[in-house]
Amino acid sequence: MAKYPIQPPTRQDLIIFQGLQRALVEKKALVKVDFKKLNKFKSPFFNPWENVLPLLVILTLSLLLMVADNLIVGTGVLLALSIGYAFAAPFFLEPFMHNRVVKRIVPRIEKFLVAWRYGGFSIVLAADPRYSCSAPFGDWRQFTQMYFSDLIPREMGENGNDGQ
Repeated sequence: MAKYPIQPPTRQDLIIFQGLQRALVEKKALVKVDFKKLNKFKSPFFNPWENVLPLLVILTLSLLLMVADNLIVGTGVLLALSIGYAFAAPFFLEPFMHNRVVKRIVPRIEKFLVAWRYGGFSIVLAADPRYSCSAPFGDWRQFTQMYFSDLIPREMGENGNDGQ
């Protein structure tokens, strides 16, 4: 599947995005992330240090125990901590991923469009989480206009009809 370049946002996109920004800032909309999709190497939100640093700490601790005490104790600690990391890491790393996604997509529409094209997150109504728009298949413009029309600046409706 060929990926085409992202089109620059139109004026209407910018205005609708301002409404989405206001909805996210005022907590009328929430961002849900798919940690498994976003915690991959080619993801725009991937941070390798969040995945590698805990493993380095586990390995260093077990090596120190192997040298200081004996090989069996160090190997046992390595095995126990590795199993604990495998089960607990997603629960501890998901809030960091969520904060990173929100901080990158809210300020600028260009970064939002790149992230929307990649996917892995959804915009959800805070009042009723059953209504959401998932990237990249959903239409964020239509979702914003439908549920947050009161937050979209009125500039979109003004097309030079000042005298009428």
